[in-house]
Amino acid sequence: MADQRQTPWSPALDGKTGKAYWRSLAELLESPELREAAARELPGGGGEPVAVSRRSWLKLLGASMALAGVSGCRSRAADKIVPYVTTPPEVTPGVLRYYATSLDLDGFATGVLVESHEGRPTKIEGNPEHPASLGSTGAYEQASVLGLYDQHRARAARRGHDPATWQAFVQQFGGARSDGGAGLRFVLRPTGSPLVLDLIGRVQARYPAARFTFHAPARSAHPARGAELAFGAPLQAQYDFRTADVILALDADFLASMPFHARYARQFAERRRLGSPTGTMNRLYVIEPGLTPTGSIADHRLRKRPSDVPAIAAAIAAELLLTEGARPGFIPPQALGALEPLRARVSEAERRFVRALARDLARGGLASVVVAGERQPPGVHALAHLMNTALRNDRAAWTTAGTLITAGAAEQDLTALAEEIRRGAVDTLVLLENNVVYTAPADLELAGLLRSVPSRVYLGLYEDETAAGCDWFVPAAHDLEAWGDARAYDGTTSLVQPLIEPLFQGKTASEVLAVFAGEPPRSARELLRDAWAARRGGADFDAFWEDALRRGLVEGTAAPRESASLRLDGVIAALAQLAAAAPPPEAIEVAFSVDASVYDGRFANNPWLLELPDPVTKLTWDNAALISPETAKALGVESEDVVDLELGGRKISIPVLVAPGHADRTVSLTLGYGRSGAESIAAGVGSDAYRLRAAATPFFAAGVSVTKRPDQKHKLARTQTHFRLEGRPVALSVPLTVYREHPGFTEALKGPQPSLMPAVAPGPLKEQWAMTIDLTICTGCSACVVACQAENNVPVVGKEEVLNSREMHWLRIDSYVSSDPRDTAVVHQPMMCQHCEKAPCEYVCPVNATTHSPDGLNEMTYNRCVGTRFCSNNCPYKVRRFNWFDYGELRAFNTGLSRLQRNPDVTVRERGVMEKCTYCVQRIRRAEIASRVEDRPIRPGEVVTACQQACPTQAIQFGSLTHEETAMVAWRGEPRSYAVLHDQGTRPRTMYLARVNNKNPEIEEP
Repeated sequence: MADQRQTPWSPALDGKTGKAYWRSLAELLESPELREAAARELPGGGGEPVAVSRRSWLKLLGASMALAGVSGCRSRAADKIVPYVTTPPEVTPGVLRYYATSLDLDGFATGVLVESHEGRPTKIEGNPEHPASLGSTGAYEQASVLGLYDQHRARAARRGHDPATWQAFVQQFGGARSDGGAGLRFVLRPTGSPLVLDLIGRVQARYPAARFTFHAPARSAHPARGAELAFGAPLQAQYDFRTADVILALDADFLASMPFHARYARQFAERRRLGSPTGTMNRLYVIEPGLTPTGSIADHRLRKRPSDVPAIAAAIAAELLLTEGARPGFIPPQALGALEPLRARVSEAERRFVRALARDLARGGLASVVVAGERQPPGVHALAHLMNTALRNDRAAWTTAGTLITAGAAEQDLTALAEEIRRGAVDTLVLLENNVVYTAPADLELAGLLRSVPSRVYLGLYEDETAAGCDWFVPAAHDLEAWGDARAYDGTTSLVQPLIEPLFQGKTASEVLAVFAGEPPRSARELLRDAWAARRGGADFDAFWEDALRRGLVEGTAAPRESASLRLDGVIAALAQLAAAAPPPEAIEVAFSVDASVYDGRFANNPWLLELPDPVTKLTWDNAALISPETAKALGVESEDVVDLELGGRKISIPVLVAPGHADRTVSLTLGYGRSGAESIAAGVGSDAYRLRAAATPFFAAGVSVTKRPDQKHKLARTQTHFRLEGRPVALSVPLTVYREHPGFTEALKGPQPSLMPAVAPGPLKEQWAMTIDLTICTGCSACVVACQAENNVPVVGKEEVLNSREMHWLRIDSYVSSDPRDTAVVHQPMMCQHCEKAPCEYVCPVNATTHSPDGLNEMTYNRCVGTRFCSNNCPYKVRRFNWFDYGELRAFNTGLSRLQRNPDVTVRERGVMEKCTYCVQRIRRAEIASRVEDRPIRPGEVVTACQQACPTQAIQFGSLTHEETAMVAWRGEPRSYAVLHDQGTRPRTMYLARVNNKNPEIEEP
């Protein structure tokens, strides 16, 4: 049978018979038939080539012949690019630019600086001038840049199932209603935006009968109601932990999840860090059900059910006021009597703890502070205000007016809205960036109610659960695409400016509100500028506007202190409420909290966060029911068993994870999983804990039943399953008293070791890079892990690969648990490549891919690496990562739009290559180039690694050993500094400072 394959020159021979001679194949190629065929094969399609030489055609012919035997090859569609016609004067290719903006989370802004490469946002850093960040960030802020490039974001507006335009939306909803807005309802996220407040006022002026609901599942009204009980007004508690020597946290994770946590972590660390054995440090007491980053760094921690916290708080308050004499005569006898019923619930062992704690608070006096967590009832917040007032600690704790906006009499809660929909009183429901179908309490049954509303409008980033029930959908602008304003927790106003035009024609909540207010069509920028011009005005407004955009905040807008007097009748009423709400002592409770990775579910489609290990459990790609070892034993379950949780007639199935340090008779659930919208990455990940929440008990509830499913298991992908040190000096921790008595306890873990390897001999003026990490102030929050991933193009591998221990993070946080698993002591240790001076990885590499640089870096040359993995086997720290697959192509979440996030200064690694921490070598080389251009040495502190820059507590310090005035060098000289696995003789450039705990000698843990 004849060969039917078509060679590149076959068309030129078709239809020709007899003999014909060509001096060469190039002469044949001059035929018009083959020219047309070749044009079709070239990228860009047809079109007559211009001035193509015979030599060039011969090159093409050679390539065609070489590829003639390759099957399945097809030409790619042409990718058209548009270069700058005129390069903007501020853009220099390869030179980074930073723009100030703010990211809003449930109404509280965090100021950030966004790194831009030629107009493409790639990295988030904290804004040093902003009070909420002080230059640091959290995991959510770091990962937000990947959310910008999420390819599953909604692409276009629609009405029903048909595409629609913004003009059609304006035409339908911009006209005036004849009923004064009687059936018009809005649901927004909590916000402090002055612009949104102004627009709500305009909507109210047009539609006086319209109503507004502010809903966020993670935010609670309890703090404001507690302040109202204590002071008669819904004030907002503020803290300054720099002045606090003794801190009591009542179910309050103020270092990781409360508003202003980045600032609080910095302040706490400043007072916590011990510069010498003779120095002083603060003392932290935590009472909570499940271990949190704040609890993990506590000196004393009491694990209690959420409903038991009020009794402990009342006992502490009674002891402080009665026994310790704080503010004698401050509180009348009837108020003291109201404390007794709660105080009586505390066991004798807990009473000893309470007495010692109260004495410590009283000794601290002005330097003591009590913090209550948001999920605790209003009475606990009133008790915290009572204790802070009795301690007269107005330097460490005070109140301001609330910074979130309200709609006044036009505001209602979600329960009232659901009731109105049930009565048929709502004809138009506008949902602004609020996925209420997913996050609303289950007993409201909002998913079914929503479809009964005649007109339903949804502004959202995704076609999620709420979008599926709405007839009008408008894509929302991402925070990095939007214009707006916001307020920090302390009231400081920030301007929000976009880094890029909306990728999918997204709109902001202010633009939608402006339509209903009957405003003429204006962009979000025009709305914002006009509102501020009306508010600020003046001949210098343009200068003010430019300065506010450049700095990312409006100077002098923090809320002033409020002089509030304690209302004892309110405190007595609060105590009565707490006494009446006592649960059965043996009831199993369920406690709900936001997830450290996906928050309330809004980040559930972000693969960086899904693969980020939980700071405590190290769980990825899942949520689980956390229970204590004793409760697990009583229920007959173990980790990875699947159980049914039933509460109030509603049921979910979820795997169990036995958690050390967890309260008995308590099941902790994190929200944000079990998604069913169009976010394909989030689909099928975890269980939906919202299905157990009720409107009356949104944060914890008693009476949950736990039933094991026989023979059913669910694998949990955890990056760390062994939490014991096994006697090795890896993560060190000592009490302050021991450190003072034996300051040189780490002396044997540093200094030179005998070695057969030659000594490193750097040049006299060359920088020598190194890192120092203080374990005393590391909370394990993992902001550094995401920062490293964003900076260094670290891929996501997926749950299956994590189960195979193939995660690719260059930096991990190891957590070690000591003492009794019921009452744990935890040490967090960031672990990355140690950049050893005598690196075991270097002398086993057969191709010299891993080498030592003159400035002390352990370098990887990717195009030499052949994947023997000898280096990883020989590394005692196990910090090298191998690309088992081409994860950039294998996993969909590493492809598509997400590629736009990649840092062009860092190589994207391929399959078969080893990779690891580089000390952000690209930042080092950039500083070197700048110093050479400016003919100067590198300045101290000029090079900041991604992990160091993100760390809220500044536990990570980096720099050159030649800069002796820096904190990094000074810390290495402290007595408690040591090298991990010093006995291996690797001489790591990364040193650690042992953790020091400030134990109260009067306390024996109950």
